[in-house]
Amino acid sequence: MLENTQMSRQIKIYSLGALVGVVSGLTAVLFRYLITAVSSIFLMIPATLGTLGWLVIPIIGGLIVAFIVVRFAPEAKGHGVPEVMEAYVLQGGKMRLRVPLLKSLASAICIGSGGSCGREGPIAQIGAGVGSSLAAKFKLDKTDTKTLLLCGLSSGIAATFNAPLGGALFGIEILAGGILGFSILPIILASVVATATAGFILGDSVSFIVAGFTMGHPIELVFYLILGIILGVASVIWMRGFYFIEDMFEKIRVSPYAVPAIGGLLIGVLAIGTLYLESAFGYSGAFGVQPFYPAIMGVGYAFIDASLAGTVALGALIVFGIFKILATSFTLGSGGSGGVFAPTLFIGAAFGGALGLVFSTLLPGLVPASSVITFALVGMAALFAGSGRAPITCIVIMMEMTHDYFLILPLMIAVSASFFVSSLIEEESIYTMKLSRRGIHISRGTHIGALKSITVNEIMTEKPTVLSPDMTASEVFKIIDETHHTKFPVIVDENRVIGILIAEDLFHSKNREDGKENLVKDLMNQDFLHLLPGCTMDGALQEMMRRDQGHAVVVDPINPDMMIGYITKADVLKAYEVAIIRLQKSGLDVEDITPAEIVGL
Repeated sequence: MLENTQMSRQIKIYSLGALVGVVSGLTAVLFRYLITAVSSIFLMIPATLGTLGWLVIPIIGGLIVAFIVVRFAPEAKGHGVPEVMEAYVLQGGKMRLRVPLLKSLASAICIGSGGSCGREGPIAQIGAGVGSSLAAKFKLDKTDTKTLLLCGLSSGIAATFNAPLGGALFGIEILAGGILGFSILPIILASVVATATAGFILGDSVSFIVAGFTMGHPIELVFYLILGIILGVASVIWMRGFYFIEDMFEKIRVSPYAVPAIGGLLIGVLAIGTLYLESAFGYSGAFGVQPFYPAIMGVGYAFIDASLAGTVALGALIVFGIFKILATSFTLGSGGSGGVFAPTLFIGAAFGGALGLVFSTLLPGLVPASSVITFALVGMAALFAGSGRAPITCIVIMMEMTHDYFLILPLMIAVSASFFVSSLIEEESIYTMKLSRRGIHISRGTHIGALKSITVNEIMTEKPTVLSPDMTASEVFKIIDETHHTKFPVIVDENRVIGILIAEDLFHSKNREDGKENLVKDLMNQDFLHLLPGCTMDGALQEMMRRDQGHAVVVDPINPDMMIGYITKADVLKAYEVAIIRLQKSGLDVEDITPAEIVGL
């Protein structure tokens, strides 16, 4: 009976995962068409006004997006994936149905009006919303709801880039931090179905066309290592700069409806500057069927394609890479709606291509000119590995997007180096950094013992009931009756602790030989547990268990004889309750904490 129930559940999740894949594939196609339609409307303005039109359209787009986001769906603001992460960790995978609908509209307007952002974030959020809505419709439990949310996010990425395995890994590596067992299978199925659906309508084609990679000499890998190190540092600058500019916009004291328009104005200024620099650098984007925008506007695939074709000059690569950082920060920092994946690829291609040109110019015997485009491609993966913290996804998705599996060696070495360097400098990714700024810290793929997150100085009683050494047993009994406490520190002078007295010692004591009552100094235990204020409650509990004592004195680190607080085993429960609240706020799924982890054993 149990096996039949489990089989029925798996069939249901497989079926719903496939359905999510179909919807995500269709959504990816419709979203592209929607962007094209919106773009055709906005491009009428520069066609009429000339160069001034590029200043006008991002302002208009910003105003429209602000109306949608502020009025109807604040979750549609920004680059999408952090909102999905928050729903996955804190809300059990639940998302409002209106979010994916309004997100698609807001993002299409933002991109179509020249906003610098990508379409993958919105499609991922739309797919996740569809998965969450289906789970709510069928009244699925928390685990299955989160699985369908992942199916939606992964299949959205897969359909966008025609990369089923990369899409599946994106959701698993970035959102879940690793999934084992049954849950991964519906995600893979959804990604495959979404890719097939989008491919059936749009045709099966690679995302980026590059010449096949051939390595002239193994020493060339050293330069890919250098590329990874440099872009690891650049990824941190990119992340921190992005959120620094967002902070600047948040400090602007105007109506929230006006802030995206201010961002649009700045984008327009950059766009006009880009147009003049395109002429100076002799730059021409590889647009194909894509509508024309200045290089730093919109998704930016025309620039990436031109970089991978090796037709972009060194100056254009460097300047437009910097401009893209600013344009994307202005767009999303001011309240626009779109993804950061495509801009990160743009920036990576620019800086990677620039480094390739420098290496090729200085050392043509070691880095041939034909390798410059490979440096641009590997730079795309390396920059995202450093900022998105998804190294496996970067390696796989780049090979899928180009159908060039000979790139494995330069990709692995550059991506690994970038990931390592970036992780050393900055703990957060470009996705989790947004949440951490709200006080939500995502812990992916790890479980934290609850008591390890609390220190004794947070829980200790700073002014406990104390005894003096000259008190009689009768006086102590009165204090016990009044306070209902059974363990007391004994102090002299100003909080200098000399011992501990517990109630049991009073009952087992004998009167003094002179017939007088025992004094506290005769009964107290001078061998007691001392703890420093920075000690974790996990460590404190272990020490209590090791010494078989249910109490401890918290002492001044500079003067160990001076008591600054007191804890008992009863405080452990208090610490646990505080830790659970804190861990829930920080995004940890508390249901996954084991009893052994609670006591730190």
